[in-house]
Amino acid sequence: MCDNYPHEFTWSFMYNRGVAPSMYDTILVPTDGSETSARAGREAFRLARELGSTVHVLFVIDESASSFLLSGDTMSEVLDELRLRGKDALDVTAAEADSVDVVTEMVRGVKVADAITDYADAHDVDLVVMGTRGRHGVDHLLGSTTERVLARIDRPTLVVGDGS
Repeated sequence: MCDNYPHEFTWSFMYNRGVAPSMYDTILVPTDGSETSARAGREAFRLARELGSTVHVLFVIDESASSFLLSGDTMSEVLDELRLRGKDALDVTAAEADSVDVVTEMVRGVKVADAITDYADAHDVDLVVMGTRGRHGVDHLLGSTTERVLARIDRPTLVVGDGS
């Protein structure tokens, strides 16, 4: 069934847990524009092609203090830059979709992990696919966004490594 799918262990893991692939109609992939989140996006689209799923690509504009701490720019300039980075990240990720139905969304949040889990809940997401780490300045010192999402979310989550 998965001849073109390079990660047979993923399918084996899902089947061994009694999870039918058709359960994943809606897949969420949060992106921050990093290579690791791009890998997660590719993985989400690969799964979606196999399962006939829709992929939601999400960028969270981080409005926490850490976004502004090391910048000499005004708050407005920083937010404009984050919006541009978000649009680029969404466009680049969505370009990988090929034949997959894709929804892109940019939301604002003081806590990125909460924004991701809130989005997953609001859109009844069946599976979250995210990278192990991305680009997240000072806040990363307190733990990764992925770790915080995993601690809060009550949905299946596939974490994709950085390839190293």
